[in-house]
Amino acid sequence: MKAVASVGDADELLFADDGQENQEIVRAAWRILIVDDEPDVHRATTFALAGITILDQTLEFLHAYSAAQAIDLLKEEANIAVVLLDVVMEREHAGLDLVKTIRNDLKLPDVRIILRTGQPGQAPEIETIHDYDINDYKTKSELTRTKLFATITSALRAYRQIRALDELAFYDRLSRLPNRNRFVDLINEQLQGEGVGNQMIAILDIDDFSEVNDALGHQQGDRLLLAVSERLRNNLGSGAVLARIGGDTFGLMGSQDILDPVGILDLFHDPFTVQDDSMVVTATLGLVHLSDVRGDGLDALKDANIALKRAKKNRRGDYVIFSNEMGIDIRERVRLLRGLRSAVDNDRLFIVYQPQINLKTGQPVGMEALLRWRDGDGGFVPPEQFIPLAETSGLIVVLGDWVLRTACHELNRLQSNGWSDLRMSVNVSLIQFRHPTFLDKLRAALQDTGIEPAKLELEITESVAMEDAKFILETLTAIKTLGVSIAIDDFGTGYSSLSQLRQLPVDRLKIDRVFVRELNQQVQGGHIANMVVELGRNLGMTVIAEGVEDVQQAQTLLAMGCHEAQGFLYAKALPMPELEVWLQARGKPALR
Repeated sequence: MKAVASVGDADELLFADDGQENQEIVRAAWRILIVDDEPDVHRATTFALAGITILDQTLEFLHAYSAAQAIDLLKEEANIAVVLLDVVMEREHAGLDLVKTIRNDLKLPDVRIILRTGQPGQAPEIETIHDYDINDYKTKSELTRTKLFATITSALRAYRQIRALDELAFYDRLSRLPNRNRFVDLINEQLQGEGVGNQMIAILDIDDFSEVNDALGHQQGDRLLLAVSERLRNNLGSGAVLARIGGDTFGLMGSQDILDPVGILDLFHDPFTVQDDSMVVTATLGLVHLSDVRGDGLDALKDANIALKRAKKNRRGDYVIFSNEMGIDIRERVRLLRGLRSAVDNDRLFIVYQPQINLKTGQPVGMEALLRWRDGDGGFVPPEQFIPLAETSGLIVVLGDWVLRTACHELNRLQSNGWSDLRMSVNVSLIQFRHPTFLDKLRAALQDTGIEPAKLELEITESVAMEDAKFILETLTAIKTLGVSIAIDDFGTGYSSLSQLRQLPVDRLKIDRVFVRELNQQVQGGHIANMVVELGRNLGMTVIAEGVEDVQQAQTLLAMGCHEAQGFLYAKALPMPELEVWLQARGKPALR
């Protein structure tokens, strides 16, 4: 037999079987701090509890003979489970003052506190017991050996339960690393310290991790996460904090020398050995200097996440360090989004209509409905600023439905007034297009307004048309079944597949204004416009050019064979009353 561990004052030896000589069994002892100004109390307590095992662990005693000594010990020693504390020591309320210090200043919420006193009249108020989470209160005469054992056992059981809850609340169950909540706390501790110096935090995201889970299963994905965390921990060392703050996301904190982004990303060059597999993955990093953080730990994480998103947008497998300019951009987006929500609630959004012209006859053939936003100061927010915000926030679904219904109602009114040959073009975003109620809302708009479906045209961008071949084809076919026509907007700016385009039931191609603007110059844009016209002709589609601003552009497009145009040469986008005046000036409406 071989002695392998000796713990605390109990002098208890744990023995291993002869066949287990290479296996050490070490059980941590419960650490009990006795705080009392009478040495006899210390001796009596350790004697009463000597050799006792509680909840499968022995006891280790620490001793302080004043509140000041206790504070020093609590600062220096870790994992103290129970404090046996005399209420009256060098001062009448020294014990209660120490309780407040433990909870408020030392920030030790887990440690269990048992108050003892030789003076029954010194019992704390119920509010004090509640507010400072005092585990028990006993007079010294009550604490016989049996009752002391029961009291300590109760306190240790509570301590173990609290630590278990802390483990669940603040640590990741898979990796045993601090979780997001704990990582934020650690950042806050660093921010509230004497100085952040050159400390940084980083968010590391494993690229395309979902594909690993989908291809190899979640168990293999978990093993990969453990392999990544182990490599990071081994290479970053004890000078860095490593946490798992999301499914495939790690948080890191340390000096800028330790959190060298190039060095961290280099750790992903070699494959990870996961069971019998050799797996190659890359990671993307977003970092922020704590000295640049304006706020708390959550703000620091937000800044690092902004940098991470910027890095992913630029190129996966790279890194970006947060700058104040990024924060300004985000705050401006948040301000705009709040303003947009307010504009929706206060009817500051409205629709204007830009006429579309037959290039041969010069007569109007339709109009495009365009959403506009007038801010509280009477100015206008450019669509290229607020439309993407509406899409990312989901507001575009509600706004798009409103634009569609309003445009249909206005078209119905124009048709009732004699303009029966005009069509109405309405833009549809990818978010709307993918919404499960989109087709139902389209049917309802047609039915409620009573317009001829063929006079309604939905415009989708080229990128939407190429997004998901099967889904797009099915949805466009359903739209065509309703009798509605379809146009592809901004054509030439994306990466269309000709074979895919030929399969889509599209009626009209729209040349992007960028290529129209270049018609007057000897540049590639003119060639692209001509190619779009030729493509439309070959596929039996009508071609319309947007952004036509001068006669030369119009003549060039007409010579190419382009059918229709819109732009400032003919009219800017107009509110409906002004559009009606414009239409009247172009000629009389057709007879009803």
